Amino acid sequence: MTRLTTDTTPASTGGYLLTKADEGQLAFGSPHLFKAAGHDTAGRFDFMVATFAPRTGPPLHYHEEQDDTFYVLEGVLTLQAGEEILDLGPGEFISIPPRMPHTFDNVHNGDDLVRAVNVMTPGGLFPMIEDMARVPAGPEQPDGIKAATRRHGTVIVGPPLRVALGIE
Repeated sequence: MTRLTTDTTPASTGGYLLTKADEGQLAFGSPHLFKAAGHDTAGRFDFMVATFAPRTGPPLHYHEEQDDTFYVLEGVLTLQAGEEILDLGPGEFISIPPRMPHTFDNVHNGDDLVRAVNVMTPGGLFPMIEDMARVPAGPEQPDGIKAATRRHGTVIVGPPLRVALGIE
């Protein structure tokens, strides 16, 4: 990742952030490639190319302050927004406002991956993913995950979509 600015101040004061095709950051415990994370954008947004393996989506949750936006590149991403369940294919876009419960999963692609652009506004997903990955395995893990997400303004309110649909 290259940050090019007109001076030595952060990109938020007049420079720009350039991430080449083969560059990006992986949060510990995540397959999603952050092309820009909140720590790169003065907290304004996260921009990642998300890769969803079959049956790997998060629990039903909401973000207290963040819009969660998806643009599907490959495959079908099944997404729940509020009570509605949608199948989004390549070229389709959805933006979920703060406080709307949502979840998503790769449940209709066999063993193939789903790829999507995911933008969080404002940023802050990178440290949450890393905190979640550091929760020790064991019987207290679900409570540890809930506490980790809560520290970052995300509240878990239900099971993953695959569980709700009876696929797991």
